[in-house]
Amino acid sequence: MPADLMPEPELDPEDAARAEWVGRDFARMPAGARQSLILDVIAGNGFLSVSKFASDLGISEMTVRRDLVVLSERGLLARTHGGAVSSTVNPREIFDVDEPAFKSRRHRNAREKSAIAMAAAALIGPGETIGIDVGTSTLTLAEAVVERADLRVFTNSLRAAMTLSASKSPVYVLGGEVRNPEQSVVGSRAVGELQNYNIDRVFIGVSGLIEAGFFDYSVEDTEVKRAFIARADRVVILCDSSKFDHRSLARVCELSGADILVTDAPPPPHLARALAAAEIEVVVAGHDRQLE
Repeated sequence: MPADLMPEPELDPEDAARAEWVGRDFARMPAGARQSLILDVIAGNGFLSVSKFASDLGISEMTVRRDLVVLSERGLLARTHGGAVSSTVNPREIFDVDEPAFKSRRHRNAREKSAIAMAAAALIGPGETIGIDVGTSTLTLAEAVVERADLRVFTNSLRAAMTLSASKSPVYVLGGEVRNPEQSVVGSRAVGELQNYNIDRVFIGVSGLIEAGFFDYSVEDTEVKRAFIARADRVVILCDSSKFDHRSLARVCELSGADILVTDAPPPPHLARALAAAEIEVVVAGHDRQLE
């Protein structure tokens, strides 16, 4: 049969409902078609951001949230802070879609981060070359070592570099593109530059810790974190306990990619077992010795 006489393939009813609205006013899209589109996005990306989906379709965030409630009640997805993920995700885990502003993160759990920074600073031996990653916990670490005069510091955090400019230790800032508002230096130049250095100990900030590894919000920042990890003899993760069982877009590394976790409270049993299996030393700030 000639191609132009071949019958058009029949669309699934849900596909037809979505196709009908391509290029039209999504604000008038029926709830069923809109909810089906939400499931398509999650199936393709692994997650959905309420703010981005609402912006892309020109609808209100409240409308999207109502759809997520309906789909969650039907067991078709799991709601998270700022969005939703597949319902197959471990129910203990929270998927953080949106990166909170640096200023708000800076003040969140400030006391715990200060204790973590002091415990992390105590790990640094005389004359070490260290790497300081971007983040609020790592910035607090920079403040904790500013009086040291015996270190060499590499960082991709402009905030940490400015803090350490008052130190007598030399500070080297990686070159590359500045990512705002984080004020981190990212990109292939920063990653490539790190290949030239050997680092005794690197301090990495993360947004979450689950049994599958350590996570961060930004793909760009994560690329530099991995480059730091690849060049360091010892990898120290700074992670306050509010981030346990949280994950986000980019995995920094598996648990086995780190040597030490510095935190403010003992991890819950399932994480403690995973960390022990990965042979990670867990240092709890304020405790006299690490957890076994």
